Amino acid sequence: MSIPSKTLFDFISSTVELSHTDQAAIENILSLETYHKYDILIKQGQVCNTLRFVVSGVYRVYRIEDGKEITSYFNYESRNPFVASFVSLLTQKPSVEIVECILPGTVLSVSYKDWTSLYDKSPSLHTFGRRMAEYNYVLAMERIESLQYQTATDRYRAFIQLYPSLLNRIPHHYIASYLGITPESLSRIRKQL
Repeated sequence: MSIPSKTLFDFISSTVELSHTDQAAIENILSLETYHKYDILIKQGQVCNTLRFVVSGVYRVYRIEDGKEITSYFNYESRNPFVASFVSLLTQKPSVEIVECILPGTVLSVSYKDWTSLYDKSPSLHTFGRRMAEYNYVLAMERIESLQYQTATDRYRAFIQLYPSLLNRIPHHYIASYLGITPESLSRIRKQL
C-alpha cells in the first residue's frame, strides 16, 4: 500500500521549501495507520513517542479530571493536523491526556526520534520544526486566554470560527467539554444565537 504523503508534503511546503531529498527521507520513516471511531491513539499514563499527521478523520485530545472529560483541542486535516500528547512527546513523561479518534480516518505516523533526527540533516525541516513549535505555543496561549478572559458565549463564537466544519460532525457534549461548560449551558447559548 502506498503512503499518501502528498498531503504532509504540501503542508510542510506551505511553511518551508521541501527538497526531493527531504521528501525521500520523510517517506522512508512514515507509516500509515487507520483508526475507527473511539479508537485510542494515546492512553492516559502512556509515554507518547509518535508524531502523527492527519490525512482524514477527526481526533480529540482530552483528559479526565474528577471523573469529568475536559477536551483540550481537536485535530483534523485542515486545523491542527499534527496529533500527539505534546507535553508527553517533548518531556518523555507519561501523558495526562488521552488522544481518541472521534471520526474514522487515517494518519501518517513517525517515531518522534526518527522525525527529530531529520532536523540535523535538513535545515528546512529544522526550520519547519521550530515554526510548528512556535505556532503551537501561540495556539496554547490563545486557548488559555479564551478560558480565562472570554465568556462562554464568546468561546462558542470563537469555536464556530476555528472549527466551522466540526459543528455538525461531532457530538455537542465534546464541544461543551472544549468550551468548559455543561451540555445544558451549550444548548442555551445555541438557542440564544
